[in-house]
Amino acid sequence: MFKNIAIGIAMGLLIMGGIWGLVHLMGDSRPEPELTAQSMPGDSKGVMDLICELDLDLDGQLALGIKENEPSRITMAQIDFEKKSGWYQGKISISESRTGTLQLMGTRLKVYRPAMFQRFGVMITGEEFVLDRKTGSFVQSLSISDGRKVNLIKGTCAKVIKPPF
Repeated sequence: MFKNIAIGIAMGLLIMGGIWGLVHLMGDSRPEPELTAQSMPGDSKGVMDLICELDLDLDGQLALGIKENEPSRITMAQIDFEKKSGWYQGKISISESRTGTLQLMGTRLKVYRPAMFQRFGVMITGEEFVLDRKTGSFVQSLSISDGRKVNLIKGTCAKVIKPPF
């Protein structure tokens, strides 16, 4: 009886070893590709079309006293390297008709537009968004007349890849 148990254990170990060897031999040993600057255009030429998923930043919402709960939204954005400008769609945004000025900061793209309007009970003196090409991170900020800079919207953007047809 002990002999049959020992033979069963030995056969089980051989089968498990064979399966383990096959899995590692046939498995893909390449690491997962990381999101790199090449995920979005690395060069600074032409137009970069983006699609973004954006949310209200909780700290900014509290700082400005915004009571409404805004759902996450999908929106378009664009960076035009030739015109050195950019925009994104939304209720509080740098619109396509009034683009902001583009500034390159390493992997980050900053689009700024001066402003002068009253909203949320404060005077807004500037709007900007920063897009990190390496991570896809998007942050929109408002400059307030009292000198504060409030991050209001955050999210992630990805390059729109147009099919060849």
